[in-house]
Amino acid sequence: MASAAAQTEPAPPPPPIRVDTVVATVNDSAILLSSLQTNAVGPLRTLEARFGRVRPEDLRRVLDDELQKLIDRHTMAQAAKTFGTFTPEQVETLLKREFERDEQQQIRDFGSHQAWSQALQNQGRTWQTFVSEQRVDKLARYAEEFAVHMRLQRQSNLYLTPRMMRETYERENGRFVRPAEARVALVVFQGADAAANAAAAAESWRTQELTSRALAARFPGATAVDDANASAMVAAVSQWALSGPQGKVSDPIAAGSAWQVAKVLAYLPARNGRFEDPDVQEELRAICRKGVVEEFEKQALERARQRSEVWVAPWHR
Repeated sequence: MASAAAQTEPAPPPPPIRVDTVVATVNDSAILLSSLQTNAVGPLRTLEARFGRVRPEDLRRVLDDELQKLIDRHTMAQAAKTFGTFTPEQVETLLKREFERDEQQQIRDFGSHQAWSQALQNQGRTWQTFVSEQRVDKLARYAEEFAVHMRLQRQSNLYLTPRMMRETYERENGRFVRPAEARVALVVFQGADAAANAAAAAESWRTQELTSRALAARFPGATAVDDANASAMVAAVSQWALSGPQGKVSDPIAAGSAWQVAKVLAYLPARNGRFEDPDVQEELRAICRKGVVEEFEKQALERARQRSEVWVAPWHR
């Protein structure tokens, strides 16, 4: 009887499948692992394209950087109602109106409310989840507008002063007074066929988008220099490259028993901009304004952090 009873016992339930998990919280706002992974896709693809792989330490650094950005974003969003520009009720009213405009726009784009709801359903979402996803971004944008841009509009004359611009010109003088600069890729050819190979390579480089390594791989005995400063190269290459423009490919250049072909990857012409020049003044205003905005953003984030409690999952630390 005991054996028969054991045979009829139900099988244990399968283990749960983790769909998502919380990596951090800012007050009562959760940051999910899926959001962190989505934000990290771009930087990781850039690293992979540049170096061919992503090392474990690079993966960790990118995830840490992106998590901090998300924490800062949520921190600013949480502080949007506390910067004093508008009351919390007014901020909620602004938010509600913006979501109503968003909903009407989506209905216009899809043709009907039913079609828009179906599109959300196909993505496994509802209007409520869409609002929840967008709320942090909108509140963070409000906080930045309240604490940075509205403050800058009221006080710009106090910051963008002639003295500040003069000091910026002296500090950033290298932007306005400089010799020509160039970054160059180089392929060196050696061997009995070096001259002919260099000529063929120069022609290919003019008509095809190739890296120096890809070009060198086509010819035996060729080696590549990916990216170097023109001023550090031999005089023949340096003088040629510093005349620009970007994308120019040299004829074969003799270098002892070898031949070289160079390509200008980036070119910055010489400049001798005076403080009084209109283009220099415009650039100085842009630099100064950017500096003021960055300082206001830093101050706003510090204020927001004082009003926030952050928790990070122990396994991510």
